[in-house]
Amino acid sequence: MDISNQSQGSTIHASDSRPSRTPMLPAELRQAVDDHERRQSQRYRWRALRFLTYHPGLSQLMEALADESRDRREVLVEALAGEHPVESRQAPTAGDCRGRGAAHFFIVDDDIAHLELGLSLLEERRTERFYTRLLRDGAIPGLDALLGDCIAQCRAHGRLIEETRQSLPARHRSLGSIARSRRRRRRIG
Repeated sequence: MDISNQSQGSTIHASDSRPSRTPMLPAELRQAVDDHERRQSQRYRWRALRFLTYHPGLSQLMEALADESRDRREVLVEALAGEHPVESRQAPTAGDCRGRGAAHFFIVDDDIAHLELGLSLLEERRTERFYTRLLRDGAIPGLDALLGDCIAQCRAHGRLIEETRQSLPARHRSLGSIARSRRRRRRIG
């Protein structure tokens, strides 16, 4: 259950420009957080495996992000549930890396590495929006500080992924280098 896709119970009041949402029940909220973080951790673990052949350091980064996502899930679920563990409603899947039409499972070049890091960045921003909505809507009373920490952690992850993406080799040659290579070919021919 992704609260960002819930449109049930949304109404707009004349005096308020923001839609008001029907508050989620604690069990639904706990399940939404659990499902979201499980998927996030799973995506990072798949990317860790995929980056293994491209750059072991990037693989370790993805593994560390997966571990932090798992830790975040455990802290939030524990805070929401007290002593009652959350049962996963989904069976573990093979990940969302299949079926994208990629020629290789493993990342083998700079273009695919840029693409995968871009997808990681988008997913991290989605997670940040998820927790921002929970904080804004007051969905978890008494846990504002914890949600603030989750949002700050997501922003830090996003900055780290963006810096890593920018540090990869350039994807395309500059126009100046293309013009120089054309002039060389004319001289040769």
